[in-house]
Amino acid sequence: MKNFKIWSAALALLLVFTTSCEKSNDTPNADALELPPYETMAIDFGDFEDDSASGKQISLQAYDKAPNGNWVFSRLVVGVWNTALFTSLAVPVASFKAAFAHKAEFLGDETWQWTYSVDGFTSEYTARLTGQLVGDGVEWKMYVTKTGINPFEEFLWFSGESDISGNSGNWILNQSPERPNPMIRIDWERSNEEVASIRYTWVRELNDNEETDTFRDSYLHYGLQEGDLDAYFDAHVYDINMEDFVDVRIEWSRTDFNGRVRAPHVYEDEDWHCWDNTGEDVLCE
Repeated sequence: MKNFKIWSAALALLLVFTTSCEKSNDTPNADALELPPYETMAIDFGDFEDDSASGKQISLQAYDKAPNGNWVFSRLVVGVWNTALFTSLAVPVASFKAAFAHKAEFLGDETWQWTYSVDGFTSEYTARLTGQLVGDGVEWKMYVTKTGINPFEEFLWFSGESDISGNSGNWILNQSPERPNPMIRIDWERSNEEVASIRYTWVRELNDNEETDTFRDSYLHYGLQEGDLDAYFDAHVYDINMEDFVDVRIEWSRTDFNGRVRAPHVYEDEDWHCWDNTGEDVLCE
């Protein structure tokens, strides 16, 4: 009986040791959770910027001759969202971009964490990004802390969700520590390893004057399509002058940079209005 007890205890200890070894081998590492691509938050607006890869440079003379030129008008429509992302929300967007240069730490409870300082600003910002596996998806949270002038404690600047495959998800960006309310929602999808659809929706309920934000529910939808003009923007925005929402369709070539725009409220027709690869207005074929 004594030997039986000894062998039973030894077997129990062996089972505990084996189980603990198996758990140790199964512990996820930092590489087990992949960040969604940076482009899911900030697509490349370069085709609608001066001195971009497209080679378009709008001079003062060009503005004088065609203040509502087809590419210039399209650039202004897109520029509203470009400004919101890279000016008003520059810190959280830059904080997300910086995460790709750092490795995550596994915290347990199916959670990983990236912690690092954010370069490129005169003030000192520290970012803490977490990703947690929940069901068949991942929940993301970005916390930012500022030291120096006008410091603030850790602030949840954006959150998001993505499916486990990394092919779809969303982000919600809050305005600022002073106004910690949702400002922009981003819904995105990937196809063939590139962002094929991304929609920015303005969700802020009150403007900086604490009045109803008339721009709320405006959106810019980017997508890919077949044909020579292989990319498009659909814009649904509130026009202050018309005091109503208006729609704009922009299509262009990501290779040749020529394109066209349709905006009935501006051109007073349903026709396409085109530009060539230098940004100059041309007749549509």
